[in-house]
Amino acid sequence: MTTTEGSLGWNANFKLSWDILENSIKDVDGIISEIRTNELGSKILTGFTLHIPPSNAEEALIIAVEKGNRVADYLGSIHCLPVQAYLSNITEIKPKGEVKAGIARLMASANIHQPVDLDFANIKNLLTCDDSKILRQLAHYNFGLRYSHDPINQFREFYLVLEDEYGKRDPYLKKYSYIRHALNHPELSNEEFKIKLLGEIGSYHIDPSSPEAQKLVEDNLQSLKQDANRIILKVLDVIRTKSSKA
Repeated sequence: MTTTEGSLGWNANFKLSWDILENSIKDVDGIISEIRTNELGSKILTGFTLHIPPSNAEEALIIAVEKGNRVADYLGSIHCLPVQAYLSNITEIKPKGEVKAGIARLMASANIHQPVDLDFANIKNLLTCDDSKILRQLAHYNFGLRYSHDPINQFREFYLVLEDEYGKRDPYLKKYSYIRHALNHPELSNEEFKIKLLGEIGSYHIDPSSPEAQKLVEDNLQSLKQDANRIILKVLDVIRTKSSKA
Protein backbone atom coordinates (compact mmCIF):
# COMPACT_ATOMS: atom_id res chain seq x y z
CA MET A 1 0.00 0.00 0.00
CA THR A 2 1.44 3.38 -1.03
CA THR A 3 1.22 6.25 1.45
CA THR A 4 1.05 9.95 0.62
CA GLU A 5 4.37 11.77 1.07
CA GLY A 6 4.78 12.87 4.66
CA SER A 7 1.43 11.47 5.79
CA LEU A 8 3.01 9.91 8.89
CA GLY A 9 5.27 12.85 9.62
CA TRP A 10 9.03 13.34 9.61
CA ASN A 11 12.03 13.14 11.95
CA ALA A 12 14.35 16.15 11.75
CA ASN A 13 17.84 15.51 13.11
CA PHE A 14 19.95 18.46 14.30
CA LYS A 15 23.56 18.87 15.33
CA LEU A 16 24.53 21.65 17.74
CA SER A 17 27.29 24.17 17.15
CA TRP A 18 28.53 23.37 20.67
CA ASP A 19 28.81 20.15 22.63
CA ILE A 20 26.91 21.07 25.80
CA LEU A 21 27.69 19.45 29.15
CA GLU A 22 24.54 18.87 31.23
CA ASN A 23 23.87 17.67 34.77
CA SER A 24 20.95 15.63 33.44
CA ILE A 25 18.80 15.45 30.30
CA LYS A 26 15.11 14.58 30.30
CA ASP A 27 13.54 13.79 26.92
CA VAL A 28 9.88 14.33 26.08
CA ASP A 29 7.55 12.99 23.43
CA GLY A 30 8.41 14.67 20.13
CA ILE A 31 11.91 15.82 21.16
CA ILE A 32 14.71 13.30 21.64
CA SER A 33 18.21 14.26 22.74
CA GLU A 34 21.39 13.04 21.10
CA ILE A 35 23.98 12.59 23.81
CA ARG A 36 27.36 11.07 24.41
CA THR A 37 28.99 10.19 27.71
CA ASN A 38 32.59 11.14 28.47
CA GLU A 39 35.12 9.11 30.44
CA LEU A 40 33.82 10.62 33.70
CA GLY A 41 30.26 9.57 32.97
CA SER A 42 29.09 13.12 32.27
CA LYS A 43 26.25 13.64 29.79
CA ILE A 44 27.02 15.83 26.79
CA LEU A 45 24.25 17.06 24.51
CA THR A 46 25.42 17.00 20.88
CA GLY A 47 22.12 17.30 19.03
CA PHE A 48 18.44 16.45 19.05
CA THR A 49 15.63 15.02 16.92
CA LEU A 50 12.28 16.76 16.44
CA HIS A 51 9.12 15.05 15.24
CA ILE A 52 7.55 17.07 12.45
CA PRO A 53 3.80 16.53 11.92
CA PRO A 54 2.36 15.24 8.62
CA SER A 55 3.26 17.60 5.78
CA ASN A 56 4.88 17.57 2.37
CA ALA A 57 8.67 17.74 2.06
CA GLU A 58 8.86 21.50 1.50
CA GLU A 59 6.57 22.30 4.44
CA ALA A 60 8.41 19.84 6.70
CA LEU A 61 11.74 21.53 5.97
CA ILE A 62 10.34 24.98 6.79
CA ILE A 63 8.75 23.73 10.04
CA ALA A 64 11.93 21.89 11.03
CA VAL A 65 14.19 24.92 10.56
CA GLU A 66 11.82 27.20 12.51
CA LYS A 67 11.50 24.76 15.41
CA GLY A 68 15.22 24.01 15.40
CA ASN A 69 15.95 27.73 15.73
CA ARG A 70 13.62 27.94 18.73
CA VAL A 71 15.40 25.05 20.44
CA ALA A 72 18.77 26.74 19.78
CA ASP A 73 17.47 30.04 21.21
CA TYR A 74 16.36 28.25 24.39
CA LEU A 75 19.61 26.33 24.81
CA GLY A 76 21.63 29.47 24.15
CA SER A 77 19.64 31.45 26.70
CA ILE A 78 19.89 28.96 29.57
CA HIS A 79 23.61 28.39 29.05
CA CYS A 80 24.56 31.92 27.93
CA LEU A 81 26.17 30.39 24.84
CA PRO A 82 25.87 31.36 21.15
CA VAL A 83 24.09 28.12 20.24
CA GLN A 84 23.04 27.25 16.71
CA ALA A 85 21.22 24.10 15.54
CA TYR A 86 22.17 22.72 12.13
CA LEU A 87 19.74 20.44 10.32
CA SER A 88 21.82 17.36 9.39
CA ASN A 89 18.96 15.43 7.79
CA ILE A 90 15.20 15.05 7.74
CA THR A 91 13.68 11.61 7.24
CA GLU A 92 10.16 10.67 6.27
CA ILE A 93 8.41 8.22 8.59
CA LYS A 94 7.11 5.24 6.61
CA PRO A 95 5.33 2.10 7.82
CA LYS A 96 7.95 -0.31 6.45
CA GLY A 97 11.02 1.60 7.57
CA GLU A 98 11.73 3.30 4.27
CA VAL A 99 13.25 6.75 4.66
CA LYS A 100 13.89 9.80 2.55
CA ALA A 101 16.72 12.10 3.65
CA GLY A 102 18.10 15.50 2.72
CA ILE A 103 21.53 16.51 4.03
CA ALA A 104 22.37 19.98 5.37
CA ARG A 105 25.52 21.48 6.89
CA LEU A 106 26.77 20.75 10.41
CA MET A 107 29.61 21.84 12.64
CA ALA A 108 30.72 21.71 16.29
CA SER A 109 33.05 23.57 18.65
CA ALA A 110 34.25 23.45 22.24
CA ASN A 111 33.02 25.82 24.95
CA ILE A 112 32.95 26.69 28.63
CA HIS A 113 29.55 26.96 30.33
CA GLN A 114 27.51 26.07 33.40
CA PRO A 115 25.74 22.69 33.02
CA VAL A 116 22.06 22.49 33.99
CA ASP A 117 19.31 19.91 34.44
CA LEU A 118 17.89 20.08 30.93
CA ASP A 119 14.19 19.26 30.62
CA PHE A 120 12.96 19.04 27.04
CA ALA A 121 9.40 19.59 28.32
CA ASN A 122 10.31 23.28 28.60
CA ILE A 123 11.52 23.31 25.00
CA LYS A 124 8.38 21.49 23.83
CA ASN A 125 6.35 24.23 25.46
CA LEU A 126 8.43 26.85 23.64
CA LEU A 127 7.80 25.12 20.30
CA THR A 128 4.06 25.67 20.72
CA CYS A 129 4.47 29.20 22.08
CA ASP A 130 2.60 31.89 20.14
CA ASP A 131 3.84 34.80 22.26
CA SER A 132 5.77 36.80 19.66
CA LYS A 133 7.45 38.94 22.32
CA ILE A 134 8.99 35.91 24.05
CA LEU A 135 10.16 34.47 20.74
CA ARG A 136 11.70 37.79 19.66
CA GLN A 137 13.50 38.33 22.95
CA LEU A 138 15.03 34.84 22.97
CA ALA A 139 16.10 35.23 19.33
CA HIS A 140 17.67 38.68 19.85
CA TYR A 141 19.48 37.50 22.98
CA ASN A 142 20.89 34.44 21.24
CA PHE A 143 21.94 36.55 18.23
CA GLY A 144 23.71 38.87 20.66
CA LEU A 145 25.62 35.92 22.11
CA ARG A 146 26.62 34.83 18.60
CA TYR A 147 28.13 38.28 17.93
CA SER A 148 30.75 37.73 20.63
CA HIS A 149 33.50 39.23 18.39
CA ASP A 150 31.32 42.08 17.11
CA PRO A 151 30.49 44.50 19.98
CA ILE A 152 28.44 46.83 17.78
CA ASN A 153 26.00 44.18 16.57
CA GLN A 154 26.01 42.60 20.02
CA PHE A 155 24.96 45.96 21.47
CA ARG A 156 22.12 46.25 18.92
CA GLU A 157 20.74 42.78 19.68
CA PHE A 158 20.84 43.09 23.48
CA TYR A 159 19.25 46.55 23.22
CA LEU A 160 16.32 45.06 21.28
CA VAL A 161 15.67 42.67 24.19
CA LEU A 162 15.27 45.69 26.49
CA GLU A 163 13.26 47.69 23.97
CA ASP A 164 10.78 44.82 23.66
CA GLU A 165 10.49 44.64 27.44
CA TYR A 166 10.15 48.30 28.33
CA GLY A 167 8.97 50.02 25.15
CA LYS A 168 10.89 52.44 22.95
CA ARG A 169 10.27 55.54 25.09
CA ASP A 170 10.84 54.10 28.55
CA PRO A 171 13.23 56.27 30.63
CA TYR A 172 15.27 53.20 31.60
CA LEU A 173 16.57 52.94 28.03
CA LYS A 174 18.03 56.46 28.06
CA LYS A 175 21.37 55.28 29.42
CA TYR A 176 21.81 53.16 26.27
CA SER A 177 19.59 54.77 23.65
CA TYR A 178 22.01 57.53 22.57
CA ILE A 179 24.61 54.88 21.75
CA ARG A 180 22.11 52.66 19.97
CA HIS A 181 20.83 55.56 17.84
CA ALA A 182 24.37 56.60 16.99
CA LEU A 183 25.17 53.05 15.90
CA ASN A 184 22.12 52.96 13.64
CA HIS A 185 22.24 56.50 12.22
CA PRO A 186 25.37 58.22 10.81
CA GLU A 187 23.88 61.63 11.69
CA LEU A 188 21.89 62.16 14.89
CA SER A 189 18.88 64.49 14.83
CA ASN A 190 18.29 64.34 18.60
CA GLU A 191 20.15 67.29 20.16
CA GLU A 192 20.27 65.67 23.60
CA PHE A 193 21.92 62.57 22.14
CA LYS A 194 24.39 64.68 20.14
CA ILE A 195 25.48 66.64 23.20
CA LYS A 196 25.88 63.48 25.30
CA LEU A 197 27.88 61.75 22.57
CA LEU A 198 30.07 64.82 22.10
CA GLY A 199 30.83 64.82 25.82
CA GLU A 200 31.66 61.11 25.81
CA ILE A 201 33.86 60.74 22.73
CA GLY A 202 34.26 64.27 21.36
CA SER A 203 32.17 63.58 18.25
CA TYR A 204 28.55 63.71 17.09
CA HIS A 205 28.75 60.26 15.52
CA ILE A 206 30.28 56.85 16.23
CA ASP A 207 33.15 55.79 14.01
CA PRO A 208 33.66 52.03 14.55
CA SER A 209 37.40 52.46 13.95
CA SER A 210 37.72 55.13 16.66
CA PRO A 211 39.31 53.86 19.91
CA GLU A 212 37.10 56.27 21.90
CA ALA A 213 33.94 54.99 20.20
CA GLN A 214 34.98 51.37 20.69
CA LYS A 215 35.61 51.99 24.38
CA LEU A 216 32.22 53.69 24.79
CA VAL A 217 30.40 50.71 23.27
CA GLU A 218 32.41 48.11 25.18
CA ASP A 219 32.12 49.98 28.51
CA ASN A 220 28.32 49.97 28.23
CA LEU A 221 27.97 46.55 26.63
CA GLN A 222 28.58 44.53 29.80
CA SER A 223 25.87 46.39 31.71
CA LEU A 224 23.49 46.08 28.75
CA LYS A 225 24.15 42.34 28.49
CA GLN A 226 23.42 41.92 32.21
CA ASP A 227 20.14 43.82 31.83
CA ALA A 228 19.19 41.62 28.87
CA ASN A 229 20.14 38.49 30.79
CA ARG A 230 17.88 39.45 33.72
CA ILE A 231 14.96 39.80 31.31
CA ILE A 232 15.73 36.46 29.66
CA LEU A 233 15.88 34.69 33.02
CA LYS A 234 12.33 35.92 33.68
CA VAL A 235 11.26 34.72 30.22
CA LEU A 236 12.72 31.27 30.95
CA ASP A 237 10.82 31.18 34.26
CA VAL A 238 7.59 31.91 32.38
CA ILE A 239 8.30 29.01 30.00
CA ARG A 240 9.08 26.65 32.90
CA THR A 241 5.93 27.71 34.74
CA LYS A 242 3.78 27.00 31.69
CA SER A 243 5.43 23.59 31.33
CA SER A 244 4.72 22.67 34.97
CA LYS A 245 1.03 23.56 34.51
CA ALA A 246 0.68 21.60 31.28
